[in-house]
Amino acid sequence: MAAAFIDLHDSPMFHKQIFRLEQSTDELKDRCQKLYSGCTKFMEALSEACNGDAMFADSLEAFGGGQDDPMSLSIGGPIISKFVGALREVAAYKEHLRSQVEHVLVDRLTQFISADLQRAKDCRRQLDRSTSSYDQARERFVSLKKGTREDIVACLEEELQNSKSTFERNRFNLVQALLNVEAKKKYEFLESLSAIMDAHLRYFKLGFELLSQMEPFIHQVLTYAQQSKEAANTDQDKLARRIQEFRTQAEMDDSHAVSNMEASTSVDGVRLGSIGSYKDIESIMRSTADGEVRTIKQGNLLKRSSSFRGDFKRRFFVLDSQGTLYYYKIKGTKASGSQPHLSTSTSENNNGMFSRFRTRHNKTSSWAGESLGSHTIDLHTSTIKINADDTDLRLCFRIISPSKSYTLQ
Repeated sequence: MAAAFIDLHDSPMFHKQIFRLEQSTDELKDRCQKLYSGCTKFMEALSEACNGDAMFADSLEAFGGGQDDPMSLSIGGPIISKFVGALREVAAYKEHLRSQVEHVLVDRLTQFISADLQRAKDCRRQLDRSTSSYDQARERFVSLKKGTREDIVACLEEELQNSKSTFERNRFNLVQALLNVEAKKKYEFLESLSAIMDAHLRYFKLGFELLSQMEPFIHQVLTYAQQSKEAANTDQDKLARRIQEFRTQAEMDDSHAVSNMEASTSVDGVRLGSIGSYKDIESIMRSTADGEVRTIKQGNLLKRSSSFRGDFKRRFFVLDSQGTLYYYKIKGTKASGSQPHLSTSTSENNNGMFSRFRTRHNKTSSWAGESLGSHTIDLHTSTIKINADDTDLRLCFRIISPSKSYTLQ
């Protein structure tokens, strides 16, 4: 379960896993609602049966049970009294069965629908809102021109960090909510239904020996459900620790990056990384003498398109210890109604440039039917220019390979 999220980075692969879990959760919700309708009707039928048993027992007692008059003795009053006691005991068993159906099945199913499944929906809405805020903050930050006042840059950078923190928190809340549903569906229904079957077994045990033969199997299922519940709790604890470790490491990486930038010098408004960071990369590359390929850095960059418009598009990049840079993009047809729009004025071109930060969750509906395409850049045969001369945006650089030139931000 938790192993499905081996890599917790905000990557297209991560979003594809989230999309699949959300599809499963929606399907489970539809099934739960149908089950709930059947459970309520079954509980109403049991309640009517309990009332019928009680009324029948009362009518038998009025007929002749519990009375010492000659008529009652002539029609078998003492025997009828035993029958009345047995019927009332059966009615009590049936009332207990109805109570078990209400509390063990109906109430727990209601709780699962209104709490666990609804929490997954609420987390998705919170993530959508924080994603939009994060994209807007990132657009404002990376769109700053060279020479922008440092106080404005610092203010927008703080806003970006706050929106990123909220986005990361909501992203992991959604992961936990979806995996909680995935965990509970493995034991919640089995545990409830097994308990209900156990109640039926106890109800029918006096008159139906056949059901008593199922008792070992029923208790075996109950044992399995309990073990699954314990295992799921263990997996949840492991996931929580992994998320905490990931967030701690991410904070350490951010802190280290900020320290490097503060210690570096500024050239033409673009800050260069410290020499120590390059030494770290060289150390990692030398440590792969045994043939193991390690990931040095991975994350999202903006890549300028080679089309006529030359707009920037977000791609997921991975740099390995062999000096190879990969980037990924979604391959597949566009959703209907999202036809490309060509700008005809300078202001429209600027808007098109800023529109590269559109909210990503609008695209998640198409990820399940699409594949990830990867492209490779060999940095051994490429030249890297820190400052991209053909753009006035900050934080841009170029990679010039023998076959193609890439402008990244």
